[in-house]
Amino acid sequence: MRKILLGTVFALAAGTSFGATVNINSTGNYASLQNYTNCTTTPASLCANYLTTNNITGTFTTAGNLPASASNLEIGSTVTSYSFSSGLDTVASTDPNARLNTLRISTDASGNITNVNLMQAVLWMTGTAPHTTADRFAAVIVSGATSTSTHNSGCQNTGTGSSGATDTCLTSTVTDTSRSTANNAPVSYAMAAAAVTASPIPTVSEWGLILMASLLGMFGIARLRRQR
Repeated sequence: MRKILLGTVFALAAGTSFGATVNINSTGNYASLQNYTNCTTTPASLCANYLTTNNITGTFTTAGNLPASASNLEIGSTVTSYSFSSGLDTVASTDPNARLNTLRISTDASGNITNVNLMQAVLWMTGTAPHTTADRFAAVIVSGATSTSTHNSGCQNTGTGSSGATDTCLTSTVTDTSRSTANNAPVSYAMAAAAVTASPIPTVSEWGLILMASLLGMFGIARLRRQR
């Protein structure tokens, strides 16, 4: 019984996973706006203006701790969830139309975030997969201490992003009177929890605790019977 109990504990511990969460915090609003000048898209409600009070915020979580001493490292494929807001759009992993094209970061010797070298998240606003250059999209882009966003943009070419995301827009059209763009919103980065170098202590889910309690009870009953 003791061996069974220990085996169950180890199995429950092995089933746990750990990740790093990074918050992208706004430190100021957009410095310049280029809102649409002639809305030619259908429906016309796709066209919208950014405001000078808008900015960019967001968060992303990876499957494991961030690697130490990383320099401009692509980690997009390790991201398990993300959400970025531009003031007009929210690009989130829970949306089937969202794509994380790239996420390149740098870290210190302890695996703490020091810079987002480039992050590009795309949200298809029209069409269905597989999307084409006829479809419209929104995007949030972060590079170093500044960020930019675009809304209702045409797509120049589709393909696979650096993170491995497929069916995404890689570049926007050069001239687009229906598009709105907001530039140079300053941002900063912070770990949601401090990175650690020691191995984390596993936690057990509610059902795991119930199972462990049951096994402990069975073990106690069996031991009392042997003592009689």
